[in-house]
Amino acid sequence: MKMKNKSISLFLFLTIGIITIVSFSLGCTEQGENSSKPVENISLQTEPVANTSESVANSSESVVNIPQQPEPVENISSQSGSSGGASSQSESSEDISQQLEPISADNITSIKWFWGGYKHSDKYTPVPNPENYTLAFFSDGTCYVKAECNSGSGSYTLEENNLTIDSTAITLMACGPDSMDPEYMELLAGVKSATIEDGQLILYSSEGDTMFFTNGGQAEQ
Repeated sequence: MKMKNKSISLFLFLTIGIITIVSFSLGCTEQGENSSKPVENISLQTEPVANTSESVANSSESVVNIPQQPEPVENISSQSGSSGGASSQSESSEDISQQLEPISADNITSIKWFWGGYKHSDKYTPVPNPENYTLAFFSDGTCYVKAECNSGSGSYTLEENNLTIDSTAITLMACGPDSMDPEYMELLAGVKSATIEDGQLILYSSEGDTMFFTNGGQAEQ
C-alpha cells in the first residue's frame, strides 16, 4: 500500500513538472514572437524615410527649374547689341565731321597730295604707286585730279570739315587691269568731310570709307 502511494506521488510530481516545463516553454515562445513583432514595426517605420528622399528629389527639381529664369537677360543683351549695330550703321558723315577739328583752305591748298591707301570695313588697302594717284586743291575753289593714266579738273567746297568735290571732268582711258583708277574716282565722288592728322590729309566718305593722302610737295595750277 505504501509502495502504491509512493508511485502515485511520483507520477503526480512528474506530471506537474512536465506541465510546468511545457508552460514555461510556451511562455518563452510567445514572448519571442511578441518581441519579434516590434522589429517588424520598426522596419515598417522606414517608409517615411523614403518619403523624405522623395521630398528631397522634389526640392532638387525645384532647384533645377531656377536656372530657366535668366531668359530676359538674354533678350536685353540681344536688344542692346542690335541697337548698337543700328547706331553704328546710322552714323553719318555729319557725325564724323563734328568730331574732327576744323581745317581751313590754307591747310590743304597748293599741295600735291599722294593717295597712299584707303580703309573699307576696317580693312586697309595700300596703293602700290601713290604718286600715280594725286589730288590738288587751289585757293580759287578748283581742284586737279590724277588717276594713273587719266587726269582732269573740277571744283570743291570746304566749310570747316565738310568737303565735297564736285563734277570733275577727267579723261576715260583704260589704264590696265591692275589700275586702281575706278576705286579712286568712286571714293573721291563720295567724300563728305576732311581733316589733317600728323601731316596727312584724311578724307571721309558718306559710305564709311576713309582715304589717306601724304604731302607730295607743292602743286602748280
